[in-house]
Amino acid sequence: MTIDKKAFQKAPLSNSIIGIIMVIVVEMMFFGGLISAYVLAEAGQVDWPPANQPRLPFWLTFGNMLILLFSAFTLYRFLKNLKEEKKDKNTLFLLTIVLGSIFFLIQGYEWVRILLFGLKTGRGLFTSFFYTIIGLHGFHVFIGLILLSFVYNVIRKSDDIHKIKNYAWTAGLFWFFVVLLWPVLYYLIYWI
Repeated sequence: MTIDKKAFQKAPLSNSIIGIIMVIVVEMMFFGGLISAYVLAEAGQVDWPPANQPRLPFWLTFGNMLILLFSAFTLYRFLKNLKEEKKDKNTLFLLTIVLGSIFFLIQGYEWVRILLFGLKTGRGLFTSFFYTIIGLHGFHVFIGLILLSFVYNVIRKSDDIHKIKNYAWTAGLFWFFVVLLWPVLYYLIYWI
């Protein structure tokens, strides 16, 4: 009886997948440090957020979070269809980009409203943390949208299924990280 060694070998991860995993690990440590500093600052305060601060838009941000979470679901469905090599692969991917863009635009709208209500950057520790953490997440959403748009362009122009899978998974892993980070930030900054 002969054992087929190829049957037990899995395809190695591509360099881009390994690279994005390394980026995500570094980003997790970065946001972990920011979140830890925020939690420690919050624990040292009697009144958090400080009095006389405009309240953050809890329900609008909650609905916006649902939009972002749904974008992860559409991306998941796209990747699952891609694995099964089903047709109509562009629609779900484009929907992911549209939903992510809606999230980004609503966040921008919230920031403008919050600034107009008086939550300015120089008003203390809470506002510094708010704008740093939420702003950096917004920057990551923006980078994710650029990556997804690049991959969408590759999907439209290429018939190489292996290339499409590699690019889609690379951008997808980053997008999943960005999406899953948001509920943590929402809970810590908007909810508590």
